[in-house]
Amino acid sequence: MTGPEASVGGDPVLVVACKEFVELVTEHLDGTLPTRLDQAIAAHLELCEPCVHYLEQMRGTVSLLGTLPRETLSPAVRNQLLDVYARLHRGPSGAP
Repeated sequence: MTGPEASVGGDPVLVVACKEFVELVTEHLDGTLPTRLDQAIAAHLELCEPCVHYLEQMRGTVSLLGTLPRETLSPAVRNQLLDVYARLHRGPSGAP
């Protein structure tokens, strides 16, 4: 999932591409990435203004979502949505 390694002063350095950053942004915001990968993302963000903008958008989205009431669906509607989601994401054999 991570990009290639480059060498800086003989030490391998992990390189993260934009697509990989987008896939890892949630874990980055949660602080759950391994240190080496988080450092690679920090290096990428120093050079990539579009990814910085994307990160700011995600932070704003998370912040706004945090202002919503916790329970917004009735239990019946919630269960229907979970059922639809489960049916859509089943594997070919019917298993998740």
